[in-house]
Amino acid sequence: MWYVIQTITGKEEELAKTVRTNLPPSLCEDCFSVKRRLLKRLGGEWLPVTETLFPSYVFVETDSPEQLFYELKKIPEYTKLLGSEESGFLPLEKEEEDFLKKICHREENGFMAELTDVYLGETGEIRKADGPLRFFLDKIVKLNLRKRFAVTELTIAGRKQTAVFGIRLRREELQG
Repeated sequence: MWYVIQTITGKEEELAKTVRTNLPPSLCEDCFSVKRRLLKRLGGEWLPVTETLFPSYVFVETDSPEQLFYELKKIPEYTKLLGSEESGFLPLEKEEEDFLKKICHREENGFMAELTDVYLGETGEIRKADGPLRFFLDKIVKLNLRKRFAVTELTIAGRKQTAVFGIRLRREELQG
């Protein structure tokens, strides 16, 4: 199951690497952060950049969360596994894990949410989307076409989160 470790923002990849290096695969099957590609306007042109999709969150796959907890206490960057004291550590819900698997693809050190190609109609409405957001257009709470991003609202480990996804604008060609 996937669990969430909360750490210091900006230290996600460092913690994931430390966990992968110091914990045996029998205890920690995988540890990773989730990244996203965005387009940023630099020097007059749109360039792709990579950022953390869920700041301060590192995901770990384990079947032994209690044992993992004790091992993580030995790592100084560790903050806490998300969950509640009365129910222990909470794994991601199946729907949450499936959502992450749908919007991302596996890369060497984690998962990456690529840009979504957004096709706009004549009046600027989204007609079609190809990429991570194609399944979740109904979860968009803010769309900024000028800055090329969409903000979605979702739940990760039982907590409401917003996530910013990069978009690439496309115009549908008129069918003659």
